[in-house]
Amino acid sequence: MKKLFTNLNTRIEGDLLLDDYSLGMYATDASIYQIKPIAIVLPKTNDDVRLAIKLASENGITILPRGAGTSLAGQTVGESMILDFSKYMNRILEINETEKWVRVQPGMVRDDLNDVLKQYGLHFAPDPATSSRANIGGMVGNNSSGTKSILYGKTVDHVLEASVLLADGTNMLFKNYSEEAYLEKSNQPNREGAIYKTIKNLIHTHSEEIKERFPKVMRRVGGYNLDEFVYTNQWNLAKLVCGSEGTLATTLELKLNLVDLPKYKSVCVVHFNNLLEAISAVETMLPFNPSAVEILDKTVIDLSRENLTTKHHCNFIEGNPEAILIVEFYADSYSDVMDRPNKMIAKLKADGFGYAYPLFPDGKSYEDVWVIRKKGLGLMLGIKGNKKPLAFIEDAGIPSQHLPQYIDEVLKVCEKHGTKAAMYAHASVGVIHVRPILDLRLAEDIERLKNITDDTFELVMKYKGSWSGEHGDGLVRSAYNKRFFGDTLYNVFIEIKKLFDPDNLMNPGKIVEAQTIEHNLRYGTAYKDEDIKTEYAYEAEEGFAASVHMCTGVGECRKVLGGTMCPSFKATRDEEHSTRGRANALRMAMSNQFKDGLSSQRLHEVMDLCLSCKACKSECPSNVDMAKMKSDTLQMYYDANGISFRDKLIRDSSKAAANIAGWKAGIVNGIQKNIVFKTILEKTAKFDKRRTLPDFAKEPFYKWFEKNTSKNNIGNKKVVLFADTYLNYHEPQIGISAYELLSGCGYEVLLANVGCCQRPKISHGFLRDAKKEGAKTLEGLKQYLDQGLKVVVCEPSCASALNDDFPDMIKDKSLAEQMKTGVMMIDVFLANELDQGKLDVKFEPVSESVSIHGHCHQKALYGTNTMKVLLKSSGHEVNEIPSGCCGMAGSFGYEKEHYDLSKKIGSEILFPAIDKMKKNEDLVACGFSCRHQIEHFSSAKPKHFVEVIKVVKNK
Repeated sequence: MKKLFTNLNTRIEGDLLLDDYSLGMYATDASIYQIKPIAIVLPKTNDDVRLAIKLASENGITILPRGAGTSLAGQTVGESMILDFSKYMNRILEINETEKWVRVQPGMVRDDLNDVLKQYGLHFAPDPATSSRANIGGMVGNNSSGTKSILYGKTVDHVLEASVLLADGTNMLFKNYSEEAYLEKSNQPNREGAIYKTIKNLIHTHSEEIKERFPKVMRRVGGYNLDEFVYTNQWNLAKLVCGSEGTLATTLELKLNLVDLPKYKSVCVVHFNNLLEAISAVETMLPFNPSAVEILDKTVIDLSRENLTTKHHCNFIEGNPEAILIVEFYADSYSDVMDRPNKMIAKLKADGFGYAYPLFPDGKSYEDVWVIRKKGLGLMLGIKGNKKPLAFIEDAGIPSQHLPQYIDEVLKVCEKHGTKAAMYAHASVGVIHVRPILDLRLAEDIERLKNITDDTFELVMKYKGSWSGEHGDGLVRSAYNKRFFGDTLYNVFIEIKKLFDPDNLMNPGKIVEAQTIEHNLRYGTAYKDEDIKTEYAYEAEEGFAASVHMCTGVGECRKVLGGTMCPSFKATRDEEHSTRGRANALRMAMSNQFKDGLSSQRLHEVMDLCLSCKACKSECPSNVDMAKMKSDTLQMYYDANGISFRDKLIRDSSKAAANIAGWKAGIVNGIQKNIVFKTILEKTAKFDKRRTLPDFAKEPFYKWFEKNTSKNNIGNKKVVLFADTYLNYHEPQIGISAYELLSGCGYEVLLANVGCCQRPKISHGFLRDAKKEGAKTLEGLKQYLDQGLKVVVCEPSCASALNDDFPDMIKDKSLAEQMKTGVMMIDVFLANELDQGKLDVKFEPVSESVSIHGHCHQKALYGTNTMKVLLKSSGHEVNEIPSGCCGMAGSFGYEKEHYDLSKKIGSEILFPAIDKMKKNEDLVACGFSCRHQIEHFSSAKPKHFVEVIKVVKNK
């Protein structure tokens, strides 16, 4: 084996991963299963794929093609050589706008593809909830569909051609053939001819059985797609590969049908006091030709209202519904797209369905509705505690006229087995994802898993539905295929499998000859976490282990378009640099599936590229706070392995700033710019010599404050300004601007010069030191908070340390609550005061145009909207650059080994956007490190928000 992979590694252009951590991170997907693979290959070219498959085949190693690994049924785990196409083989190869098709590599992400296609007014229509990271190859392998399937069908309806590679190296191009052309192919005296001939013979021989046994609902993806060939005289074996879950061949390229983007869209959200009433209303809605009808139950609605990211999108929900139906419409005219839903609403009211019917045309509210729907899956999976809503009976497709009775009976099945359930998804096509809530560490819940599955399967047969509606067979449903399709068709499936893959090398154990449901569980009765001593309490998460287990594998952190999470993954496309990869590494380390546990050097490497941006705390549907867990694991690492000279410099940076600012600043600033000093620092502390450390202030802000504010600092109300290390000892002009802004609003400004917020120590893992020294800072702030005063902060990372990190580290829960509510960003404070009518002033920017780059912590915890509202209030032009992380992340960008990655992260969106700014446009960046990153890699001179806004007295 070692010889084989050494040979492979020297001959491929892509990457080969063999270490335990990498294999462990690929051992799971979004399903309930875990199986350690043999090797991971990330091919760059078709030749890489051919070579990897050739060597695997010659050595009897099974092969598993994989994309984003978001499978809910366990299709993408196995004791195989995994071919991960997502990192390199993710390009568009050809677009034909006239004929409306596109040719892509299998690793192309669905939303990334559509982002390119929108300039042509086209899109690839299937839209699974994971569309922001779902690979086209995976969508084809799974025959994915999504919310619009009532209009656009499934992926199989859009696959025109597939270039595939069989396990023996045979390359085949499947496309549409007439009967004559297909016959010609069948007569070839080779392997390809044998496949074409045998498939046709099998279809013809068993056509009546296929018509009889395949379900008549549109949402059906179980088994192999034999029913695609019995109602037509067109023969395209790409439709057989579609939905085959990598069990027949490996896809190299795909040609896809495209459809026009809708000209007008609207969405009606129908609210119900009763779940079954909502399901019963679907039949009334369908005659009005919606493009989608999606259901969310109370569980998902309540979670959406609590989640940091989604709660801001929930304004469309009225009252406290037990369920809502999201009913979407497409049309070629605005009048039609509003008229049809209004007629539907009138009919629903007449029939007594629902109690509220808000209707939104395309726009912000429309987008809010779909954010909640798309996040529903992750929100459900992220329910706190060991019991989770699990995917195993969720994929049945039921004829819509029987759906209310079916759901009622399924819920009774769950109740019979002592289990609650949550649900969401595609009511329009009879696929409502019912998720029983179980803990598979418990033997009794594993028994419930089996019994609920058996009982539900009988209900699906009773109502002549499909067992696999869109999530596929995988490890969770394949064992039922023989009972579902009958012996005859099941034997045909086995013949087809052997025809394509006689040695059973392609993703074995899926669709045919599969395990039963309870094997290879990620969590089983033997699973056990070590007791871990942490510095954070993880109160909201219910412990460190529970915090790790909040990651469910849905892979939201693998998206590349939009948002901030996860900066390092966006730059590297490596699984171990995603939040999911890190969470899997932590889980396996703390359960002793990796050696050396949480203090290991390899785990340290996995966590190293986490930029502690906190984006996962808000953008991850489960609110996984990887920044917090990284800090705790760093403390464990230091305890076991000691700390470096660089670590000490970062730990003590705030003390150094306090000692140097003042008369020493000029000398030190000059030395820091000297190339000899930079070279020495690079050799001793590994800070990159291309960087210049931040200047120190010649007069600290607190001294300026003492000298300049005593007479003028009078107001009819008080506010406290926190003197953070950055404005105090590096950039006092920001403190001055903040003081002038607050005093201009009529406040008497009190300065809290009470010490560092401990952000450098917290982010770098010195948590015990942070708690010890931070106690003085918190005590200093408490005297103001006890008076009911608000403490405003200019630096987002300082605000997050004080009102997000410390509240979970200190034992004084009363003080913790004071920190959460009494400490806030300065823009948030001013916007709140304005909203409450406490300010008789207006705000306007100092220049005609402003662009904003939001700091990661600011975007994750507080948002940038208040800044925009205040700056826009006078009608000036304010734009927010859709950038993620700038790439600096405190000390990260200064560190020699991270310099290039830091630049790459900023170069994705931020730096090009800055280059396109107007000549006299102000650039706002509230983060100290963001400003330094921007100055280093561009000619811009960014300012803090307080430097670009002025107060105008009302007349």
